Amino acid sequence: MRPLRRFAVAAAFAAAAVAQDRITLNNGDVLTGTVKSLADGKLVIASPALGDVTVPFANVSNIATAGPVELVTVQGEHLKRRIAGIDGTALKLEGEGPPVGALELANLAQINPPEAPRAKWTGSLTLGASVVTGNTERRSIAGSFDASRRTEDDRMTVDAVWNYAEDKRRDDPATPADEFGWTLSDRRAGAGLKYDHFIDKEWYWLVSSRVLGDTLADIELRFTAGAGLGYQVIETDTESLLFEGGLSYFSENYRSNTPTLDYLAARLAYKYSRDLSKTLKLVHGVEAYPSLERASDVYFAMVTKLQAKVTETMIAQLSWEWNYDNTPAPGHDRSDNRVILSVGWTF
Repeated sequence: MRPLRRFAVAAAFAAAAVAQDRITLNNGDVLTGTVKSLADGKLVIASPALGDVTVPFANVSNIATAGPVELVTVQGEHLKRRIAGIDGTALKLEGEGPPVGALELANLAQINPPEAPRAKWTGSLTLGASVVTGNTERRSIAGSFDASRRTEDDRMTVDAVWNYAEDKRRDDPATPADEFGWTLSDRRAGAGLKYDHFIDKEWYWLVSSRVLGDTLADIELRFTAGAGLGYQVIETDTESLLFEGGLSYFSENYRSNTPTLDYLAARLAYKYSRDLSKTLKLVHGVEAYPSLERASDVYFAMVTKLQAKVTETMIAQLSWEWNYDNTPAPGHDRSDNRVILSVGWTF
């Protein structure tokens, strides 16, 4: 019985060895273990003796896996197959599923790619307020919100602003200070929503809409909605740059009896953000709506923000908002500028 027992143990060890993945390097060395991943030209294999070993895939002359692994092609196609070896310039694949024959090495992007992180919303909420008393009586409040949710295939962006201010004025200097009332000097609220669907890593199509009401500019509702194409020039953890173009419906409904203005416009936009340091970030964006029906009708909006991180989630923000309407309501200025200092929180 003792020889039989020894044979069973030896057979078990042999089966375990056979069941391991096998990597052969160009110099003839052989690594056995479990293929963990392949990404960016680096192959990682978990060796029982050596732990995780990383080798350039260009140094691999042959590879065979004991079981199926997940393969991702350059085009993004996913396959679940066992690798039976390398034949010339292609992987030999085996396993259940539609026949695929061989997979060219040049068309292999990843093996066992990491699970994509769950998409989450990121953004900021800021609030600013001021109170002035004495010879000047003024109170104001301002708020802004922006958030985005990015996945591998799409991106959702939403933003909102709100500004309110009022002053106390005395028409007659002899009027006692307690006998004058508040006069509205700013009331403005707006929001935007945009959805991007990526065609590849850089190009995406988009749909967007924006609303704005501005009492002092005689705007009951400014509304835009359109679609277009975008190009993501840069997208890293510290810097982003994109350009967008398309068509948009543009409408302005006034608080006064001024007739509603609406037209088909082009929409041209860009947005740039960059971490200037570990605690300082610059955000700059522009949207322009030149009319395709009347050359004189042009609307332009620019937002520039400088955000300073105070704590891990708290920020101080200095923002400059510039709105330009070449054909404003009668008796109103073309240009509006707002510089706001506020504090807020990121998420």
